[in-house]
Formats: sequence, C-alpha cells, structure tokens
Amino acid sequence: MPSNFPHITISVAHGRNESDASGDLNTLCVGFGMFQGWLYAAVFGGVAVFPGVGDDGGVATLVFDAFCVSFALALLLLAFTNQLFLRFYVGKKALALASILASAGTLGLFAAGSGSPTAAAAAVASGACMGAGGSLMVAMWGTAFARYEFTTIILNTVVAVVLGIALYLCLVNWVIVPVSALMAALLPVLASLLLWKLTPIPYYRRQEIPIFHPLPIRRASFVARFGLPSLIFGVSLGALRVCVVTGFLQTGDLTGQLAIGAGACVGAAVVLVVAAVTKGDSHWDMLFRCLVPFAAAALFCLPLLSGPAELPACFMVLVGYICLESLMWIFFSDMSQELRLSPIFVFGLGRGLLAIGAFAGATITEGILAGIGATPGSPTEALLLMLLLLVGYSLLPRQREIQAIIDPRRGESPGWTSLKAAVNRQEEQAAARAEAAETGGQGAPDADETAGAEAEERAAKGRFHGRCEEIADRYLLSRRETEVMFLLAKGHNAAFIQDKLCISKSTAKTHINHIYRKLDIHTQQELLTMVEEREVPAPLEARRR
Repeated sequence: MPSNFPHITISVAHGRNESDASGDLNTLCVGFGMFQGWLYAAVFGGVAVFPGVGDDGGVATLVFDAFCVSFALALLLLAFTNQLFLRFYVGKKALALASILASAGTLGLFAAGSGSPTAAAAAVASGACMGAGGSLMVAMWGTAFARYEFTTIILNTVVAVVLGIALYLCLVNWVIVPVSALMAALLPVLASLLLWKLTPIPYYRRQEIPIFHPLPIRRASFVARFGLPSLIFGVSLGALRVCVVTGFLQTGDLTGQLAIGAGACVGAAVVLVVAAVTKGDSHWDMLFRCLVPFAAAALFCLPLLSGPAELPACFMVLVGYICLESLMWIFFSDMSQELRLSPIFVFGLGRGLLAIGAFAGATITEGILAGIGATPGSPTEALLLMLLLLVGYSLLPRQREIQAIIDPRRGESPGWTSLKAAVNRQEEQAAARAEAAETGGQGAPDADETAGAEAEERAAKGRFHGRCEEIADRYLLSRRETEVMFLLAKGHNAAFIQDKLCISKSTAKTHINHIYRKLDIHTQQELLTMVEEREVPAPLEARRR
C-alpha cells in the first residue's frame, strides 16, 4: 500500500502494556461506502432510482431475485475455489471484471424499465450481472479489510455503512431520476478505483513479506459452526434492510431525513462506544453480546412503523440495522484477520449464506405470516424475527471454538506449493552449480559462483520465511501480527514497521506487545533467537481438501 495514502489515526481505548488500541480511518471506508451505496441504489432500492422499474412490480422482483441467486451462488463458488484461483481472485483483473459487470448490470436496468417485450429478460440479465460483479467485489473488499487490525476494521466498517446510507438518501431525494441512475451506475467504478489503489502488489511477486498462507481448517465443522448462524442472521438483517432501504429512506420529508441522519450517527456511535468499552480484547464475542440487543430492539419497533410513534420507530430501526449490518462485516473481517483464515473463503461462505437468509426473509416470511393470519410489520412478525435472531446468537461460534476447528496439520495450498517449488528449484540449481565448480566444469566459473550464491541466498530466505510461518502457526498469530513479527525478525524497529505497513506508531507498538505476550518473550532479541533456532518442519503431503 502506498505510504502516502491519507488516513486518520484514532485512539479508541487504552490497552495493555500502556499502548493505545488505535485504528486508522482511511479511504477504505470511502470506497466500501460507495459500494454499499450502489447496492442500495441499484439492487435494493432501484425502484426509486431507475425510471420505469417501479411501474411494474414484476420487473423489480425479477431484478432482485436474479441478483440474490447469482450473488449467493457466486460467493459460495468463490469460497470453495478460493485456493485454486487465488491469484485471480486477489488480482486487479478480477477487480476490473467486477466493476464492468456491476456497471453493465446497473445500466441494464434502463432496458428493464423500458416496458418493452424484452424487459423481463433484461431484468434477469441485469440482476445476474450485478450479482456476479457484486460477489467478486465483496470478496476483494473482504480481503482488503482482513489486512487491517481489529480497531481499524471497526472504524472503516461503521463509517462505510453510514456513508452508503447517506449516498442512497441523496440519490433518492435530492437528485432527479435519470441523473441519479447514471450516478448509481458510476459508483462501482469509483469504488473499484479506490480498491485498486488499496490492493498491494501480491506477496508472491514483491517477495518482501512472505505469503503466510491461510491456516487450514476442518471444513465440515467450520461450515456447520459458522454457516448456520450466518444464514439465520441473514433473515433478520434482510427484514431490517427492506424496512430501511425501501421504506423511510425514500421519504422526502425534511423532518424524516433529519431523524434518519440522527439515527445513522447514533448507530455508528453505538458501535464505536461498544468497541471502546470492550477494548477489542475479545473481538467479535463481546461485540455480538453488546450489539445484538440493539438489533432485537429494532425488530421490536417494526410494528410501530405505521403508527403514531413512526418517527422514533424509524430512528430505532435504523440504529439497529446499522449495528447488525456493521456487526456482520466486522465478524467476517475479524475472523479472517485474527485467526489468519482465507478471507475469500470466509466472506464467500459467510456473505453467501447471509444473502440466502436475507432472500428467504424477504420472499418467504410474508407467506408464512399469511398462513398464520398475520401481516408484515405485525407483532407476530417481530416476535418471529427476534426469535430467529436469538437462535442465531445462541449458535454463534466463540473465538476459542473456531480456534479448536483449525487443523493443526499444515496443508498445501497451490500458491504456497508454487512458492516452495520455486525455492526447491533454486536449491537444486545452487547444488548443481556447486558440483560443477568442484569438478572443474566448463563455462564461466565466476558466473556460476555468483549464480550459486544468489540461489543459496534465495533458499536461505525461503527457510527464514518457513521459520517465521511455523512460529505464527504454532502461536496462532493474527494476519497483521504475523507481518509485524516477520519484520521484527528481520531486525527492524517499530518506526520502520510503522512506515512499511502504513500504520500509526501506537498501533505498531500494540502489535509488538501482543506478539511478545503470545510468544511469551519480552525483547526483540528473544524473538530473533527463537526464529534462528526454530526448525522448519518437513513438507506434508497435500491433504485432500
């Protein structure tokens, strides 16, 4: 990441060892906020933005259904093929493809709302394109967030969600319809440009920081413990999203817009205050414990949206929605970062199942309620959604439970196998050159000796990477802590790490303190000795995935 990228460092709370638990608010929130605004304007609230789409309810339904199906299926496909096509999924070609699909699908909504005989086909094609492009962008945004520490994830997520709501509010109420539609089509391109700058040169190409490939997990156990609550949470999130996006965000009343603005600010403040009070020590465990009650209170207020208490109910629903929307993104990001799991897999599986749950909540709930004589927005609906929310929370895996699912055996991922194969080739070439030099082989001895020395240096670097990774695996260092530990093991100080990773001084010191505590050491020299004496385990056979 470029070192001159603008960011604001905010100290959230005092942590252990007299270091601040601080985070960096940077352009990550701006780009992701644009992506959120595009989802609201093009997918969830396209009826209010695109001309003609709302004239026929069937067209809007086709767009939404096609988007949800393609979005969920594409995310699940990404999850289970993440290591096979890893270089493509984290590369800039995938980002360009995602932005093209998202913008093309958005522009296709003009044809879907034209009322022509091909409008239905255009609606399905537009929804499918937006779903495919959106899934790729979710995976890449998730990968970008997973590179940061917990506090930075929280800050940027909350600001992005609020920014997305603000963008949609402006497009619906303050911009005329044709212009708002064109602006909505431009949002994924602008978001991709920012993500393009946030996407670093891959580790395997710059060879400055090793790959540190994701820790292997027992997939069946992980899918059961992680996937089921994500699916259930999606139902409640989908219900709140429908009320927020297609409901009071489309109001043209100034008083209502002020209430919405206040609710957005309060919702963001709630998440930040909870993060500050908990100090991020227990990560998503404590966040869920503190923020789920706000989501439950929002569901409780759904029946009040059509009564005399409409304004305070809208305020509370928006607060709860921001808490739950932010919470799920933080949950996936923190799990990927803290436990060093593949963000493509975590976000693909988590957001895919979350989308299925939201789709089910939007399409099936009304039928169930009609069967029991209830109506949408009734107390019965609120109670059912609250019950699902509590069931999802009861099934939510704690951090220690996910740690127990991590497979202690190191598997072989294609990216890591390629890197090790290159190192092995370098070692073989060095050995061959050394043998040729000893037997008086023909050619230029000086050149052979130089090439052999370079190959030996590269092989030593590969062994050093392996030692660092073995330590990170053994002590379950997070993704960011692993990068910091690698730079510490190379002899660099906190100031160098601060500049190299574009983080604040207090954040660098906090990571160093966490590393020392997990490794049960106290100085950098002890770390250097640990890395030097560590033996790299023999390569294991590739496990059947």
